[in-house]
Amino acid sequence: MRRETLRLLAQVEKQGLDIAEAYRHGYEISAQFTDFKRFIEKVDHFYVFIDLVEERLPGFDGDKRQSLTRHLADIRWRITIVEVDTTQIFLVRIGETRKPWPLGSREFLQRRLSRLGDIADYYDQFGERYQLTPLSDVMLRAVENLLKAQIELAPALADFSDYAASYMVPTGDAVRPQDMALRLDRGGRRRAPQPKAPPRLPPPPFRVREMEGRFYAERDGIVAVSEVCRNANFSLDQLASRMGVSRPTLVLMLNGSDPMTRPMMEQLQSFLDKNGHI
Repeated sequence: MRRETLRLLAQVEKQGLDIAEAYRHGYEISAQFTDFKRFIEKVDHFYVFIDLVEERLPGFDGDKRQSLTRHLADIRWRITIVEVDTTQIFLVRIGETRKPWPLGSREFLQRRLSRLGDIADYYDQFGERYQLTPLSDVMLRAVENLLKAQIELAPALADFSDYAASYMVPTGDAVRPQDMALRLDRGGRRRAPQPKAPPRLPPPPFRVREMEGRFYAERDGIVAVSEVCRNANFSLDQLASRMGVSRPTLVLMLNGSDPMTRPMMEQLQSFLDKNGHI
């Protein structure tokens, strides 16, 4: 177990260095939303990975465990600094170019705004204990103000039609009202057909296999469960809390790396059955 934990720690260190190197001084970040979203996905994956290693530290003796805990806190905080800095760079660049935000990006930006509170809470809890370098209050306020400004411009899923009419269409391609031709049916009061929203696809099936009374999810289980959670406006963190496990533990089970007991599998299946149908 200790050897496996140290191996995972080495992977965390490499992953952290790769992120820091790739995004140092704003490298790899343009004014494209997809670039920034890809960065956030990498950072979120890193945090899940480092949580997994931290969960295994109690297997070490006191001094060694404390040393590793402090080392992980330092790595996590270094990536957090990169996260905040890269967020600021991206928001400044997209603000300068005035690029339109894609549908649903308001919710994404609101999560980034909430993330600033999580970062502040983490520093309040561990900053002094592990002598972490404090983030500049000026920078945090600047990122907060940039996020709030862009949230006002970003379309939420509920109001995308208004946004598409007023902001998403480039000015040069807009159709002026006086150039539009209305064809009315003089013989009746039938309303023009409204465009239908694209149908939502059902989530992929969640499959498990049983081995010696334990249940293992197929490797695409994380995709199936994440899709159901998204449709139900339910996060993996909330699902993990409901099941009485941590998020890293849930991710390992959904990837088929760790087994589930029958009660846990039945609880998960009940959640999927309730929320997985469209």
